[in-house]
Amino acid sequence: MSTLPTQPTRPDLILVNGRVTTMSTNAGDAEAEAVAITGDRISAVGADREIRELAGPGTTVVDLAGRRVVPGLIDSHVHIVRAGRTWRDEVRWEDERTLETGLAAIARRAAERPEGSWVKVVGGWHPAQFPEGRGPSREELDRAAPDHPVYVQFLYDWAVLNTAAMRELGVDHALVRELGAQGFRTESFETGPDGELTGKVSGTPLMEWFYRRMPAPTFEEQVASTAEMSRELNRLGITGAIDGGGFNSGPAAYPAIREVWRRGQLTVRTRLAVHAERAGTERDDLAGYQRYTALDVGDTLLRVIGVGEVILYRTVDKIGHPVEIGDEVREQFREIFGELARNRWTVHAHAHQHATIDAVLSAWEEVHAEHDISPLRWSLVHAEPLTPADVDRIAALGAGVLAQGLYRFQGEEAIETWGAETVAEAPPLRTILERDIPMALGSDAMRVASYNPFATLAWFLDGRTVRGTETLAPRHLLTREEALRGYTAAGAWFSFEENERGRLEPGLLADLAVLSDDYFTVPQELIPRIESVLTLVGGRVVHTAEPFAELPVTAFEPQGVSRA
Repeated sequence: MSTLPTQPTRPDLILVNGRVTTMSTNAGDAEAEAVAITGDRISAVGADREIRELAGPGTTVVDLAGRRVVPGLIDSHVHIVRAGRTWRDEVRWEDERTLETGLAAIARRAAERPEGSWVKVVGGWHPAQFPEGRGPSREELDRAAPDHPVYVQFLYDWAVLNTAAMRELGVDHALVRELGAQGFRTESFETGPDGELTGKVSGTPLMEWFYRRMPAPTFEEQVASTAEMSRELNRLGITGAIDGGGFNSGPAAYPAIREVWRRGQLTVRTRLAVHAERAGTERDDLAGYQRYTALDVGDTLLRVIGVGEVILYRTVDKIGHPVEIGDEVREQFREIFGELARNRWTVHAHAHQHATIDAVLSAWEEVHAEHDISPLRWSLVHAEPLTPADVDRIAALGAGVLAQGLYRFQGEEAIETWGAETVAEAPPLRTILERDIPMALGSDAMRVASYNPFATLAWFLDGRTVRGTETLAPRHLLTREEALRGYTAAGAWFSFEENERGRLEPGLLADLAVLSDDYFTVPQELIPRIESVLTLVGGRVVHTAEPFAELPVTAFEPQGVSRA
């Protein structure tokens, strides 16, 4: 069944001879051959011959030669505000397949930068992706970049500094004693058989201490870096993202992305779940946002939608690290969630451990009894060990779940923590879908996961870690169509935009990606290698690759007054 406009139009752009996955809820409209775009909206979807007939003298016609077209991907939980500020400062290892090539990438970056400038790899990779099965040593980093301080971080577990970095940060036994007196764990500093420091450190607190002492990019560098990251996400078909806040994402984190938007350089529709700055100031920070930040400020490219992801810093649990949930925490949850409900703000709440999930849901239920939260689209983020009773509670609240493929890197840790039987049902994806609970998929990049959406999609299909360990039970694995919906139409629901984007239907925003390989037919092991060869945001070309590299990339209009 074709979906054509009721009145004749002359589109600006038509894409023909393709295999178009519309994500329409009408099964008869799920597949098409061509798309017409007028302005920033889709004006028609249908058969190739019908769409070609709509072309006028000024219409650009692009022959897709049978390539797969999908709605622009929406990463429903990612940390691009934080990552964008330092994107240019970092070497990305997500696509490196050997430690040797990873070290070569560090050497290339060092050769490009002035002597003494930092070279950093900060998350997004896993030692198991390398045949060597390990991360780098200090000596290897010294050989790759002897004249540059180098810092390589794995998740929030450990990091390695080269000799220049240790010298720059003053890492020696005296510093170990000094930090030990301040409450840091001295065993976080690894020593060799000779008792000397190896350059390897472990634990989130220590890595944050180091990171805060590295040179910060200037504001202009942050702006340029964020714009570059935006285009990189377009390369992978990403046209939308919900930024979940997170550590180092307080009020001071947002000016750079706002400036990128003002200059017309933001090419990913970004929805902000704003975040408190530090432990102890959460209630005041969140109250300040509610008092001074209007939820309708911005446009279709940048907008605040609510609060996330850490409501209280003391409740930041991890897969292998539970936190204490006492009466004081429960009361603080009730107070903060109550204020957010009264002001009609959306909430995306972090919770890995079941005790945290229960405390959050209990607070929501108490608040819901006074202020109906069902229209606010509150959601649990992560929420792996959900029980059937938890699923019922979420459904009763009209809430949703934001799920990520974190087991791809952390599956073995989850099995060690919870046991294989629990992990097989965590998260219970099939149960969530059967209850018609809104569920969107995302990466949780940039530190603890790869930002590549196709790597994340592949995990939802097979549930295997990078080491090949099976995690989810087969019944909870998603079909390719279900997973893609989780990265498109489902993501739009959480920002109240299900009637604006996430599907390829007339009247919706023309956000789409033409893929390098057919996501629906390519062998599953090759899905992580898929890229976009043509990405549109609002009908504008924001990324091209062969065979469409000659299409001009178009610019967005600047918004408002720039700080430049």
